[in-house]
Amino acid sequence: MRDDADHAILRPIRPDDILGCVDVFYDAVDPLYRRLDQPLPPRDPASLGRLIGHLLDHDADRAWLAEAPSSTGDDRPPRILGFGTAWQRESTWYLALLFVRPQAQASGLGRKLLLRTFPRGPMDPPDPEDGAPDPGGATEGGAPVLDGAAAAPGHGATGGGATGAGSGLMATCVDSIQPISTGLYAGYGMVPRVPLFTAIGRPRPGSLPALPRDVVATGFEALPATYPLAGTLAGLDRATLGFERPQDHRFWAREGRRGVLFRRAGAGDVLGYGYAQPSGRLGPVALLDETLYPGVLGTLVARESPPGPYLALVPGVNHRAIVALLHAGFRFEGFPGIVGSTRPWEGLARYLPASYALP
Repeated sequence: MRDDADHAILRPIRPDDILGCVDVFYDAVDPLYRRLDQPLPPRDPASLGRLIGHLLDHDADRAWLAEAPSSTGDDRPPRILGFGTAWQRESTWYLALLFVRPQAQASGLGRKLLLRTFPRGPMDPPDPEDGAPDPGGATEGGAPVLDGAAAAPGHGATGGGATGAGSGLMATCVDSIQPISTGLYAGYGMVPRVPLFTAIGRPRPGSLPALPRDVVATGFEALPATYPLAGTLAGLDRATLGFERPQDHRFWAREGRRGVLFRRAGAGDVLGYGYAQPSGRLGPVALLDETLYPGVLGTLVARESPPGPYLALVPGVNHRAIVALLHAGFRFEGFPGIVGSTRPWEGLARYLPASYALP
């Protein structure tokens, strides 16, 4: 298998490769947990496949796989050894998934796939002396760059995203039990910055407060047909994360996440949004005022009655959400993730991600 990895063929992922990529994911993740004598994470191959499909729909040029060279001459498709996908929203680039089969690891294949997902544009390549090594000829066209052309001067100056033309953010989230991957990404400037905790539980009655009296929660489905919801969500995303992401909101709606808009009573000033899923998954949640988190979480929890516990991913910098959930009886479970980025992503203090791959 090592010889296959050394001579692997890299090509863009196609829709008919999705099932093979899902197989690579579990083939890479399961042995890691077994080696650490940890229970395997819940399996949801259908959801993972839809996520990869979403990334192909909108970021196909940042989705690559490595397949073994064929030497049999038959009609069987070559074996997929690894794959990597990333997405870009304006001048923010995010590595979503990068997995290599155990037999093909330690061959440099993960690094090759990573470099293929990198964005390109008019920016200067990362400076090796700044902790972002120049990959040189490892990719077609040279070193990775961020496309700053999508951002006008001052575009995204709030939150932690773009700060204007010619600048950008590169980020990812990796399990803390994967130090090799963490080191690989840090070598390209995405240094570990923020832990991402998995909070699981059922809140004790009355442990999460109601919203303040001057805050109104309205389900997306209850808003007037004329309400400019897409533009409102875009403004909230820009103010927290630094970029707009309408395609991701459409994806979350298709996945059954029900959205709630939070506004100031009377004046109608928009304060944030949040999603909850019938399964009990909470997020994403984006608020302009983080002090609202206890009441917002109480509202989202009251919207669903899942068969099991609720689950939320909480950045370590989101003090209000962490304290509210722990006081309500939630617990941290499993190993935390680690958000790595080329510079601080301040918006995470007012945000709960939807997932590791598509925050």
